[in-house]
Amino acid sequence: MSQAAKRSFALSFYTLISRILGVFRDHFMAVSFGTGTVASAFSVAYRLPNMFRNLLAEGTLSQSFMPLYSESDKEGTEAARRMSGAVLSFLFVILLSFVVLVFSFSPYALPFLVGGTAEYSGLVVELTYILFFLIVTASLSSIYMAISNVKNRFFVPSLSPIILNLSYLTVFLGIFPFVEWELLTKVRVLCFAIVGGGIIQLLVQAWYVSKNGEGPIFSWNYKHPAISKIFNLMLPAVVGGGFYQLGLLVDIFLANWVQNQNPGLGAVVSLDYAQRLVQLPTGIIGVALATTTLPALLSSLKQNRHSEVPKEMLGVLGFAGFLTAPAALGIGILAGPILDSIYFGGRWDHLATETTILPLIFYSVAVPFYSMNKVLISTFYAFQDTKTPLRVQAFTFALNLTLNFSLIFFLKHSAIALSSAVSTIVTWTLLSRSLKKHEAPFPWEGFFSKIVKLILPLLSMGIFLFLYKEFAHRPVMDFLSEIGLGYANSSRISLTAAVLPGMIIFFSSSLLLGLEEIRLITGKLLRKK
Repeated sequence: MSQAAKRSFALSFYTLISRILGVFRDHFMAVSFGTGTVASAFSVAYRLPNMFRNLLAEGTLSQSFMPLYSESDKEGTEAARRMSGAVLSFLFVILLSFVVLVFSFSPYALPFLVGGTAEYSGLVVELTYILFFLIVTASLSSIYMAISNVKNRFFVPSLSPIILNLSYLTVFLGIFPFVEWELLTKVRVLCFAIVGGGIIQLLVQAWYVSKNGEGPIFSWNYKHPAISKIFNLMLPAVVGGGFYQLGLLVDIFLANWVQNQNPGLGAVVSLDYAQRLVQLPTGIIGVALATTTLPALLSSLKQNRHSEVPKEMLGVLGFAGFLTAPAALGIGILAGPILDSIYFGGRWDHLATETTILPLIFYSVAVPFYSMNKVLISTFYAFQDTKTPLRVQAFTFALNLTLNFSLIFFLKHSAIALSSAVSTIVTWTLLSRSLKKHEAPFPWEGFFSKIVKLILPLLSMGIFLFLYKEFAHRPVMDFLSEIGLGYANSSRISLTAAVLPGMIIFFSSSLLLGLEEIRLITGKLLRKK
């Protein structure tokens, strides 16, 4: 098993904590705001800074920065500190300018893009004004996190999403139960709390880097060679990643159009919550693997051990498939019970669940590919190749748009999820085939060998979950209702009765077949004991 895969196991645990908190966050969001106008306005307003955060903070910025920081570190700690200080100073000015630009155009562009009533578009603009400061804190935090990751320190960087989720939960558990505010006041307070969480994120990451003697030496040295290099690397990556993020933006505006054409459908929020659910396994596995893969590949390339790159890739891709394939299968089969278990109650009703089921099923198909794409893109970045992902993402962006406009009249908002899933699978296919140009061919033989070994465990688990959903779920729900349990709690108990045996079936059959990934997991657990 590759070193990156081993490190990602620990990082996945930290990310799991964040994602569990995220599930609680989404539950309180659903029951507090439902799928109505206020919830839709928040989803759109949050999507805008989140789009740029994913593009910069969690993607191209940090992954373009890491190879250059690694090179500067060869010259000594002070050279690396001066390099990071110059980049942070320049980035801060650029980000503030960008925020001012967005603020200037939002009152004119957003009402045109989201449509709906004047009150709705006005609320979107107002919440965007508050939340857009997240792009500043998240991007600056990502540089500090990248510094730690280059040094193979992953724990404190992994706390950033935990801090942000805690800012949500502080409001939901510490403020909302004790006040009688209208929805508009609540959503404004929540937005300010989220921005506060972003500021705390930045302070924690900056403190940790400084504590380890790697604090940036700030200077307005815009002629520092690292700045031109990082932006030369970033430009194709930003454009390439921008195609993906622009696709997400188009999705949200198309969902707004569907919602305006079908009042009461709640298309915007339904897509948002479905996407968040599939981000649970993607975030735990895909982000962890991508984060640990890049430093491992940089180390191999620095020592001219190019032959180790396919082996590292096979290890992390096999681990990604092993953990995300059963998650995708489980989400697809148990979509309804999962939605009811997490979101039902308050302003979230049966109609909201029904509206979200089909998009969730479509998104779930691509879960393993979302995760593997993060690993593949990290591999290209290790070779300082950001142009190949750009070309691939440009093509799949066009494909996504074509599918959206072809299917939306038949499947409504579910077409957006299906188009996204198909585009993600095509992206994986093209990226994996393009690796051969770097003398690091995709390890097809080993990869397909791992897939074949997964078939029996997946089939066993899938059959059990399908039979439970078809023949046991409803009787269990009826029984629990008869003894006085509410619908949401009954759904949680029934879901647990399906998921736990399903997991046991998958992992035990994997252990019997001697899969390498399950040996890594059991080895880690037994050593901890």
